[in-house]
Amino acid sequence: MRSKIFIFVVVWLAVIIVSVLFPAHAADRSRVSGQHINLDLITQYKPVEIGQSSYLGIRISLEEDWHIYWKNPGDTGLPTQVEWFLPEGFTVGPTLWPSPSQFKLDNFVNFGYDQTVIFPFRFSVSGDVVPGIYPLSAKVSWLICKDLCIPGDAVLSTDIEVDASGVMTAQASTIDRVIHTLPKQAADDWFEVTVSEDQQWSIDLSRLEKAIVSAEFFPAFPGLIEYQATQMLGDIGSGLVLRGQLSMDYAKLKNSFEGTLVLTDKMSEDVFSFDIRRTARPMSTLEPLSVISKEREALSNLWLAIGFALIGGVILNFMPCVLPVIAIKLMSLIGLDERSRAQHYQETGLFALGVILTFCLIGAILLALRSLGEQVGWGFQLQDPVTVLVLIVLFFMLALNMSGLFEVGTSLQGVGGTAKNFGRLSSFFSGVLVTVIATPCTAPFMGAAIGFSIAQGATESMLTFMALGIGMAAPFVLISLRPNLLAWLPKPGEWMNTLKNLLSVPLYLTVIWLIWVLGQQTNIHVVSKVLFVLVFIALCGWAIGKVQYRKIIRLATWRILIVISLLIAIVGLSNIVSSFGRVTSQQIITNGTWLPWSSSQVSEDRKMGRAVFVDYTAAWCITCQVNKKLVLNDPAVIAAFEKNNVITYRADWTSRDAEITNSLSTFGRSGVPVYVYYPPNQKPPLVLSEILNDEDIFELFEY
Repeated sequence: MRSKIFIFVVVWLAVIIVSVLFPAHAADRSRVSGQHINLDLITQYKPVEIGQSSYLGIRISLEEDWHIYWKNPGDTGLPTQVEWFLPEGFTVGPTLWPSPSQFKLDNFVNFGYDQTVIFPFRFSVSGDVVPGIYPLSAKVSWLICKDLCIPGDAVLSTDIEVDASGVMTAQASTIDRVIHTLPKQAADDWFEVTVSEDQQWSIDLSRLEKAIVSAEFFPAFPGLIEYQATQMLGDIGSGLVLRGQLSMDYAKLKNSFEGTLVLTDKMSEDVFSFDIRRTARPMSTLEPLSVISKEREALSNLWLAIGFALIGGVILNFMPCVLPVIAIKLMSLIGLDERSRAQHYQETGLFALGVILTFCLIGAILLALRSLGEQVGWGFQLQDPVTVLVLIVLFFMLALNMSGLFEVGTSLQGVGGTAKNFGRLSSFFSGVLVTVIATPCTAPFMGAAIGFSIAQGATESMLTFMALGIGMAAPFVLISLRPNLLAWLPKPGEWMNTLKNLLSVPLYLTVIWLIWVLGQQTNIHVVSKVLFVLVFIALCGWAIGKVQYRKIIRLATWRILIVISLLIAIVGLSNIVSSFGRVTSQQIITNGTWLPWSSSQVSEDRKMGRAVFVDYTAAWCITCQVNKKLVLNDPAVIAAFEKNNVITYRADWTSRDAEITNSLSTFGRSGVPVYVYYPPNQKPPLVLSEILNDEDIFELFEY
């Protein structure tokens, strides 16, 4: 008997000791797999801050062709459900439903999700909760269907640490993107609903700021509309409306007209949505409807994008991005009288061909990289330090050449295209060079055109890139093919050499700009190495010029100097390129007005009803720098931001940044500059023109 009591006491003590030393927590089963489905429990913060709110997410990944259901599953199916099990002091809000898709099988219409969907939940920790680790779990129930349907459920669990301050997790940006794309609450005077005696419903879309190409309404509960009936987007004269057929059971309903309205932007093809809840206004009949064809709109949008690309290409000639290399284009016009008409036409055509083919090549590389999963956008070539370094060396050599330090070929105008031996090649090369240095910036009309075409596909994209090239080459071609427009040029003479030397100045300025860009991408040590290499490139060019002009007697000595200088420059360049993988870029310091951009911080500010302005910029974008200098740094503009309590962020895209690329794509853009204003109280964002002025900023606060 005593031995049994002794054993009982020992076991009891052991249990107490284990429970004290190893407190029970929920087994971390934050990832579960089922039939054709995978589930993850993801968190925005770990640890979570006491007294603060954040988000949890249930991520569901489905095998191809399988789907689960929305809160209203449609004709068949069951809604996906989540039941939470929480410690005291923790609360989780209702499911925040992303906008659904429609699935048709035989005569059934269903609403739900395929591929991957994330259901976010508002998660709060009471201020009374003490720091520690707490178990949290969720039971998820679903019905997954393809040709057959399989019910399932699983319990996801994890430990949540609570502390005095929170730390964002790796999944935070994913949850932020989902929150950003959730259906918005529409203003009270938007989306008026009318119903007619012949069982038709109509939603007024005339107050939308964006032009849309498609619309679909998903009812929040059964018995509201006929799922099988076609919904028609059309114009009634006063604006767009969406129409469909009411359910036979509509008259029995006591509920309001409630559901999710999913819309597609006409230009960018971005999808956005609104949750609406309206009291329908009865009418005897509805106005006649002019139905919009999606196919016709898509074709119209393509032609519109091509038109915008042509205009943007023309405007690109006058953008600050092209001004540093205007010398190359001007040199092509010098000495036109010396050439035969046939030679002149050939060189003009080759210049245009160089521009158009380079646009197409850059566009093809951009599409290929995006198809491989790379998050790149327009101007991606200058996000690569190696490309910037190559351009520094190339422009420096061109500047030395135009300064008269050495010559290419036998003509003083070889680079401009007037040499008989080198004219054709240099004309084509001039077009290539002008395009490479010009494409990082976005002219007006270009941003929307490129963003739309990339979203469409390869064929549409290449047509748009070709149109950009045609637009950029057109002014030069028209001027050079109309001799009367060049009557102001004097006869060829010594002035040509003087002008050529003078036009080397913008090329040297281009070199300085590119070195600054490289410094932003790397650090001051790399810049010093580049300057060292340029000294020996200049020494090599100077020695070559001495040999060319026969101003020295001992050619062998000078040739040795050329070889030594060239070898030192090559070794230096090799050392610089090999160091790119090891260097750390300098932290870009902004003034007190501008904060470093963060999608999560912008989302947080938006949730709190704050006004936000975002400057998407890059060091290699000269238009960005001009706008910054003339407008964004203007004391009057800064004062306007401060007066209206606008939080300003700068998204620096100088080096490749997938998060910024994703953010740009949400506005139908793939290049910079882009300026976005988020009005207070979560009103829809406004995208400004690529060319800013003070009035553009001041007008924002009248919105």
